[in-house]
Amino acid sequence: MIIRMRDYHWEKDFESCRRFLANIFSIRKTYTNWIPSELENLKFGPGGTEYEDGEDEYLKIWEAFDETQQNALRITAISYTKPSGNCWLSVHPNDTSVVREIVLWMQNRVKEVEMKLVVDDKDETLILLLSDFGFSKGEIEGDKQIRPIDSPVPTYSLPEGYTIRNAVIEKDFKEYREVQMTVFPHIVSMSKELLKVYSTASFYREDLDIVAVGPDGKFTAFCTARIDPRSKIAELEPVGTHPDHRKLGLARAVICESLKRLEKHEPSAVVILGAAPTDGARRLYESVGFVNEGARHYWVHTV
Repeated sequence: MIIRMRDYHWEKDFESCRRFLANIFSIRKTYTNWIPSELENLKFGPGGTEYEDGEDEYLKIWEAFDETQQNALRITAISYTKPSGNCWLSVHPNDTSVVREIVLWMQNRVKEVEMKLVVDDKDETLILLLSDFGFSKGEIEGDKQIRPIDSPVPTYSLPEGYTIRNAVIEKDFKEYREVQMTVFPHIVSMSKELLKVYSTASFYREDLDIVAVGPDGKFTAFCTARIDPRSKIAELEPVGTHPDHRKLGLARAVICESLKRLEKHEPSAVVILGAAPTDGARRLYESVGFVNEGARHYWVHTV
């Protein structure tokens, strides 16, 4: 048996890679690899640019391959390597021996000066290997906020004149884009066409795309719960409040409404991965039942 690398093709390979990531979670019960919605967001994320077929080239599938029978036995890893240096690696816990070979291959594909891998602080195997390769721990990518699945949803109240509902993104495009752009500047590139693609992602449910509406009818806060239909892992992404409407309890309200609506979908886990690592964000998430289980950092190597 050998390890073979092959190209990724979205239409053909997404489902098998989703199963692979879901299986890792079922074994480890940790988040040291991508969760399925993070992979799917590469193509369906509403901010950025439209996904081109050529971007499949950044993704590679690594398989255990039987040379005698000439057939793939199982996926052992998925790698994501952009020439710009932004990288990700998801490895099955029973196949960590392949990590060294894959990281060396990835290094040779980076065209810029710096290579950055997102690594969970608890992924000791990958951290040790990257340290041996000359990588060093860089800036934080974000906190891992995990909510116990049996925690009751807190109640919330709204300031006078504010309401909560789900967004209807085709109708609400202008307000939807405007409020998110005040928190995440890259959303400036959001378009109606990208939102239409976003709404077709398997993790997207319109009833889980929550917004707070101010007295003037403008959106003031937002929280989207994305739930992967196979693993049932739910990810709150994105979450934010317009700067002019902060300290009113709106972020707490939209999160609680998302959690309440999530219950009928029976999630296996509720997470915020890459959560803002600020004192304010940490107090907010703690107040609605999340537990900060550490962080993910960039591990950086000068190519």
